[in-house]
Amino acid sequence: MSVQNPGWGEPKPGARAARTRPIAWLMRSLKVAAFSLGLSAASVGAYWGGLMVQGNFHAVEAGILYRSAQPDRNDLIAAVHQHGVRSVLNLRGRNPGSYWYDEEVGASRELGLAHYDYSLSAKRLVTAQQIAEILNIVRQAPKPLLIHCKSGADRAGLVSALYRFALAGAKAEDADRELSLVYGHFPYLTSRSGAMDDSFWAYVRATPRPSSE
Repeated sequence: MSVQNPGWGEPKPGARAARTRPIAWLMRSLKVAAFSLGLSAASVGAYWGGLMVQGNFHAVEAGILYRSAQPDRNDLIAAVHQHGVRSVLNLRGRNPGSYWYDEEVGASRELGLAHYDYSLSAKRLVTAQQIAEILNIVRQAPKPLLIHCKSGADRAGLVSALYRFALAGAKAEDADRELSLVYGHFPYLTSRSGAMDDSFWAYVRATPRPSSE
């Protein structure tokens, strides 16, 4: 005698297809998202590479403060001739024996530029004491002043934002634009350069402005 087991056998072909449709849609969506993310990352990388090739040189306030990636001797000569730069602030710290550092110091001496070193990390919070010391250098340095880090995107962006907010009187939202993708600052994905953004906004919160601003 045979017994049929209604409802407990193999699912009908139509039911299997109905269940696989959402999975197939999800897989297609994930592939599209991955492709879009890869395309965006490639675009950002290409833009960033272009900035580096050009030295990532920009005016923060024309005639007063400029920012850039690591300059070589020719870059410093151009900055002096084209913008009248009189001093350089290196945010990578003293590195005697390193080619880039020795070239920079030698070119600065040759061009009669005042040269300052201050070591910052793009991946660590900058303390209030450090910010005070940096702003003191920016105040006292002969102008125009050129500030630079390695890429000109993160540490140079932070000091530019601090200058605009603390010394030039810009609103925080406007000063914060110095830390943007326009200059190669990309604090997303695996990057830890968001420490620069956090440092800037911590300083803003600790530096109240008159309510009229």
